[in-house]
Amino acid sequence: MPVHLRLHCVQRISRDFFRPLSRHLELQQSISRLIRDGYVGRNPLTPNYAFRARRDAYDLIMKGNTSGYPVNTPTSAGFALVGISGIGKSSSLLRILQMYPQVILHRKYKGQDLPAPYQIVWLKMDCPHDGSIRGLCLNFLLAVDSLVGTRYYKKNATKNPDELLPLMAQAAAVHCLGVLIIDEIQNLQEAKDDRAAQMLNFFVQLVNTIGLPVVLVGTYKALPALNGEFRNARRNSGQGDATWHHFKKDEEWTWLLQGLWKYQWTDQKVTLDQQFIDVMYDESQGISDIAIKLFMLTQWRALDKEISHITPELIRSVARDRFTLIRPALEALRSGKKKQIQKFADIYDSVSIDDYLDRIEAEQRQVDRLEVIRTELGYDVTEQTTNEISAWLVDAGIELAAALQSANEVVKTHLHELDTIDLHKEALKYALQQRNTATNKLSSQQGKRKSKVIPTEPNDLRLIVTQGKKKKLSAYDSLQTAGYIKDPLEFIG
Repeated sequence: MPVHLRLHCVQRISRDFFRPLSRHLELQQSISRLIRDGYVGRNPLTPNYAFRARRDAYDLIMKGNTSGYPVNTPTSAGFALVGISGIGKSSSLLRILQMYPQVILHRKYKGQDLPAPYQIVWLKMDCPHDGSIRGLCLNFLLAVDSLVGTRYYKKNATKNPDELLPLMAQAAAVHCLGVLIIDEIQNLQEAKDDRAAQMLNFFVQLVNTIGLPVVLVGTYKALPALNGEFRNARRNSGQGDATWHHFKKDEEWTWLLQGLWKYQWTDQKVTLDQQFIDVMYDESQGISDIAIKLFMLTQWRALDKEISHITPELIRSVARDRFTLIRPALEALRSGKKKQIQKFADIYDSVSIDDYLDRIEAEQRQVDRLEVIRTELGYDVTEQTTNEISAWLVDAGIELAAALQSANEVVKTHLHELDTIDLHKEALKYALQQRNTATNKLSSQQGKRKSKVIPTEPNDLRLIVTQGKKKKLSAYDSLQTAGYIKDPLEFIG
């Protein structure tokens, strides 16, 4: 195709590309269990779910008393999905939810007419940018109206949040909502006064009163609120919260790029090799959305500049020119330093990343310390340590060559643990293991050589005895027949 059409083809990647990974399978299983388990205690044909009960529930919620809600004990609670911005939380959730019909029409069930024929299996919506409870409720009612043709929004658009919350709960109960997913929950941080706590408490009420599973999705910025109020609602959930960090440079990262690499519209297609894997990770820091955008931008530049194929240098050039706004965040991740990463709340999890960053900083301090010693004292501390250990091994009776090999191997293996490991003990253990291995190998070879010695000379006594055994003769008889045993009478007389 001509270049101007191929430029449009590249755009398909951002819209259509999806590569299933282990985290997606785990999320799909959690959603599946959550929806099905949540319906266990909510049969619309039971007396507890009849219209009168729903009306009583409405009155109870309006009065702020939910202790007498007449339904079975909730069987499911929900969970929180938090992760770094751009890692694919929302898009993955949407693909999983689209595996289920969003609305099911039930006119009859086992010969009985259903009070509300429309069942809403799932509903996903975004938390308002200002954390407004009223905005969330109105968006919910509007979404329900668009799905089942009701008029909740038109009738209640002027009501205040305290009036809208129970209406939202009632609509969820009437239409047997299977799971409610609230995305961009970090926007609650922008809510005024105690509105964030009020909204999270309302989600707890949805779980406790009508047994509606609630899934909250957001970046790490939402963790302070989620670890407070919403934790009470999730404590009995068997699904467990999900935390999506940026990818590590492992087989899953390679698997993701292998899928992405199929979609090239340049004149020549390049093969994914380790150099491409490294440069893509370095410039995106394992954030899938950035990696996909970087791959697209690189192809656009190649097509625009009439470059035949993409190269690692072209990828770095595009990242340097086009990622100016997110470069500080990427540089912070690349540095591995906690203080820099903490400036970007969307990419920092103060709970689960602290240990990771502490370990990185400890390793960096160890490397820095070794470099200082080498610079100031004029020698390499690893070389000095190796020489000292090899000399100690020679004094302990180890040959020089084996001592040097053992010292080098142990220092190399425990480079970042020089102050915490007994290197002399480890080196001696390694040297003795190598000696035992060599001894056993030599003995085995000698045994094989001995077993292969077969006598061939006719006068060899071993050959005579062996041939006699084949005739069922004893060794004595065999040697006597061959004339090697004389008759004693010859020596008498």
